Amino acid sequence: MNKIFNHSKLIIVIIFILTAFFAYQLPDLKINNEVDIFLPNDHPSRVANRRMEDIYGGSETMVIAIDAKKSTILDKDNIKLISELTDKLENIKNVNDVKSLSNADYIDGTAEGLEVAPLAKEIPKNSQEISEIKRKLISWDIYKGNLYTNDFKASQIMIKLKAGVDIKAKEDVYFKIKDILKGYKQDDLKFYIAGSPAVTVLLGENMQSDLKRLIPFVILVVLISLYLSFRNLGGVVLPIMTVLISTVWALGIMAIFGINLTMVSTVIPVLLIAVGSAYGIHIISHYYDEIRSSKGELSPQENKEIVLEVVTKVGKPVALAGITTIVGFGSLATSRIMPIKYFGIFTAIGVATALIVAITLIPAILIVRNKELKYQDKDDKQEGLLNRILMGLYQYFSKRRIRVLAFTLVIIILSIIGMSKVVTDSILVEMFKKKTEIRQADKFANDNLNGTNILNVLIEGNQRGALTDPDILKKMDQLGIYLKDNFTAVGKVTSFADFVKRMNKVMHYPAETSSQKKKTTYKQDSSFEENTSSFSQETTSSFGENSDSFSEETTSNFGEDTSNSSVKQNSAEVKIKGPSTEKLSEKELALLFNQALLKAKELNLTAEEFVELINKKLNYQGEAYNEIPYDLDKYNKSSKEQLSQLINGYLLMYSGSLDDLINYQLDPSKARMMVQIKTASNITTKTIEEGVDQYVEKNFPKGYEVTVAGTADMSLAVNNLIVSSQIRSIIVSLLIVFIIVALSYRSFVAGIFGIIPLAISLLVNFGLMGFLGIKLDIGTAMVASIAIGIGVDYTIHFLSTYEDERRETDDLEVVTKNTLFTSGKAIVFNAVSVATGFAVLLFSNFNPLVNLGLLVSITMFSSSVASMTVLPILLNLIKPKFISKNSRVEDNEASATLN
Repeated sequence: MNKIFNHSKLIIVIIFILTAFFAYQLPDLKINNEVDIFLPNDHPSRVANRRMEDIYGGSETMVIAIDAKKSTILDKDNIKLISELTDKLENIKNVNDVKSLSNADYIDGTAEGLEVAPLAKEIPKNSQEISEIKRKLISWDIYKGNLYTNDFKASQIMIKLKAGVDIKAKEDVYFKIKDILKGYKQDDLKFYIAGSPAVTVLLGENMQSDLKRLIPFVILVVLISLYLSFRNLGGVVLPIMTVLISTVWALGIMAIFGINLTMVSTVIPVLLIAVGSAYGIHIISHYYDEIRSSKGELSPQENKEIVLEVVTKVGKPVALAGITTIVGFGSLATSRIMPIKYFGIFTAIGVATALIVAITLIPAILIVRNKELKYQDKDDKQEGLLNRILMGLYQYFSKRRIRVLAFTLVIIILSIIGMSKVVTDSILVEMFKKKTEIRQADKFANDNLNGTNILNVLIEGNQRGALTDPDILKKMDQLGIYLKDNFTAVGKVTSFADFVKRMNKVMHYPAETSSQKKKTTYKQDSSFEENTSSFSQETTSSFGENSDSFSEETTSNFGEDTSNSSVKQNSAEVKIKGPSTEKLSEKELALLFNQALLKAKELNLTAEEFVELINKKLNYQGEAYNEIPYDLDKYNKSSKEQLSQLINGYLLMYSGSLDDLINYQLDPSKARMMVQIKTASNITTKTIEEGVDQYVEKNFPKGYEVTVAGTADMSLAVNNLIVSSQIRSIIVSLLIVFIIVALSYRSFVAGIFGIIPLAISLLVNFGLMGFLGIKLDIGTAMVASIAIGIGVDYTIHFLSTYEDERRETDDLEVVTKNTLFTSGKAIVFNAVSVATGFAVLLFSNFNPLVNLGLLVSITMFSSSVASMTVLPILLNLIKPKFISKNSRVEDNEASATLN
């Protein structure tokens, strides 16, 4: 030891050179909070998402939700604004596609076949043109909840990003959208930007804000804490220097290895500054205790001897505390959640650095600059106050041992009850405060539209054309209906089946007679009979009949020669039955309504549902064919293969793009269903995924593989890993702490004593989480390992000093008092420093970090109190052999014999 510190100046120079080198790497650190980086590269959810993007392209979408407060979204000025916005958004770099009320595809039927055109080809000039847009919207339910709401007060613009864009590109897109929207500020319309890319971008922005505010704040808090503890320049400067160096080293090494900063790693600088000071505190505290007992001036040699004595005396418990802390954080390296894994690794590196610097740099500086750092005896009052507090603590608990243990047992029972209430749900958007812009945007979109959380269901056939089979298409359609009917959080299910149904419907529009083509005029005060559209009795008598819009000759073309993309729909070629213009009596009208009602599954119909039933009965605009072609008789086909050919014929005529939903425009073998969910809750996503699995298992035909993928699925995967990672890290860290303590004292019982205060503090932590409604998420999942890594220091320092005192006497009162007056003070200083340091996280922009700061602060209190109360009570009651005076004498004699 003496030889090492003979080169104190060299130690100082080497450490500062290394610090400068690592500081140079810091600008290379990048921020990234993409959901996929939370998972290992080979995780099934991440693999499924990559495969989905390879087939269908990127699926990440930002959403601009529009709220019309005074008018409706169908106001002509609002439609014009949406059209202008759409054009501008399409020109943003890295935007792949934009869909809105103005340019969304509308599939219609004409005499020439299918027509695909924008919903609003031109800006409407009058109420009739607005009504036409409204009619189109209502005629196809794929738009409902996406482009309009029931009250027509809200809409959204969906901005799909190019595949594979990095976080920087997403930031550019997001802020460009913000700039564009600034030019459209008005009283009537309010805009909200939502979607997972927006969440990712804002996580990074708020992280930078956190780092800029919290690091100076935690440094200030720790400085104040150190000053109040020592009231001496050395006691303030040296510990804070240690932690700043360790922080620079840890982050510099992260930069060298190309590890991105995430919301989780925001905690690293705060943690190292708050925790790393502990080792310096113990050395400084014991150093000042030693020089306080000396009289007069200290020579450089005397000062050096004191430093070496302190390092020798405190070195073992400090090193042991550091190692166990490294183990506590290092246990997080077993996590499969990558940011938590890296947090554990680089926090452990930072703690190791803080330990090395504390036991080398601090003694070296104390030796080199002994005069300036010589202790000034000016805090006797403070020392006396702290001693009185510790004495009062001892006297109170020493006289109430059984009561203290009983109270501890009650706390343990209550904590176990609280643990049962803990919910695991790590929701990215809920990491922001409720009043933040992104939370408000997400809430508006989920409350008014179909939802921003997307779960993708991938269906894969075993051959080309497998997805035009009417069997699988019908089951896909029914799966969508099942999810919508059974899960209230499901806002919309969109699939290839929706487009097949629409194409089938428009290709079966009834042929209009010349009288139907005439405009119908309505008089305001006309009678019921004059104003009601009439239908012939011949038509109403055939409600149960099915009719095909194609003649046998026409439909057979799909199976024979699909090279001809024009399918004519002349009245001479097709057999159509539909609404007639003949008068319908009131009795016949009542019969129509009743027959429609008989088709309803339930009687609590909305007006929209009732009109749909009427339309189906009359085949109004082909509504009777708004289905997957499945019935052979209805479509005059002899086999399912011919129905499949019919569907392929539709695809041949369709001029729009279905790349988002199928892998090939003709004869697709793979398809994607997009489930919009009105909440980001992983608990909800899990129940929906289970519903998909159960329905597919029972109903889907053989030969199809069904998987789920996307952001919602990856978020659920992260959520599932939290619990397993939490359990694994707790078991590993407690086990290794137990082993280290047991080996250090060569006693199994010592290992048990070492983890008792930790176990109590962990139970208190999870109990509080349950009672306070704090979720186990990506932030709070780290509390346990942090509590073990830091809290073990208090136990080790108390045990070490207790052991030293026990060597001197068997009077347990004297042993306990002396332990409290030496290590007890350092424990208090350490706990206050760490707790106040972590309390800075209460001012974080992120809810999980706020909860982390609160829980770690409370855990520091509970673990330090347990170390100074429950631990000495148990030691004095049980009197374990591993720490008795006689066992130490025997160990010394055995050691002397061996020597």
